Amino acid sequence: MEVRPGDLAACDPEFQRRHAGWIMRALRTWFRADIQGMENLPEGPFVGVGNHSGAVLIPDTLLWVGTYHTSGRKPPMVTLAHDGMFDAYPRRLASALAKLGAVRARREIAAEALRRGFAVQVYPGGDHDACRSFFRRNEIVFAGRKGYVELAREAGVPIVPVVSVGAHEALVVLWDGVSLAERLGLDRRFRLKAFPLSWSLPWGLWLGPLPGYVPLPAKISVRVLPPISAAGGDIDAIDARVRSSMQRTVDELARGRRFPWIG
Repeated sequence: MEVRPGDLAACDPEFQRRHAGWIMRALRTWFRADIQGMENLPEGPFVGVGNHSGAVLIPDTLLWVGTYHTSGRKPPMVTLAHDGMFDAYPRRLASALAKLGAVRARREIAAEALRRGFAVQVYPGGDHDACRSFFRRNEIVFAGRKGYVELAREAGVPIVPVVSVGAHEALVVLWDGVSLAERLGLDRRFRLKAFPLSWSLPWGLWLGPLPGYVPLPAKISVRVLPPISAAGGDIDAIDARVRSSMQRTVDELARGRRFPWIG
């Protein structure tokens, strides 16, 4: 059976060992990264739930995933990713990202990964989160999505919030374009929830998904929070608890920052 980029079987631990290190060093240097809270990670499988920023590049996600892969921790981790990463990116790039642990954002793939002993990192906010406006850069945006709670509950694993601040200063999103995406039917055709207007290098003003960009040297902070049980209780209440803990942490990390690209 053919293994395609985005399949669980496409993950390649040997490829991760060879390449995650240098990728991580480059990211940490450029973004002056600060990673905290690794001691909060459980020993067994978990559902990591995060906010992510920076539109198509999502440097905070790359930074966190690279940190995890180079930390020597178990279990191995996969990250749910948008179909566009596998269908629209050049095949060699899509293949490399898949080997580094990116899998299609499918419920059945995530459930199978947890059954096989993987940790699964998810980003419920999707495009709504990654493409929110610069002026909302310090907001947790999940767009009402709570499937991660059900995923963790069904697998019997905890939820681990992973919070990041700073990546939404790698470019400037002026408008998320959610209403435009709806009018154009991009959700139905391409699963695109946003069609942002942004400013970045080297493109300047750009409407729609960027074909990559040169990130501004924003300082990125990532903090892993203590696990939250998904067992019992109301799903809405657990989701609210997760989001409120993440927003408090974002607010705390943001208070320590000064002008974008400096502090």
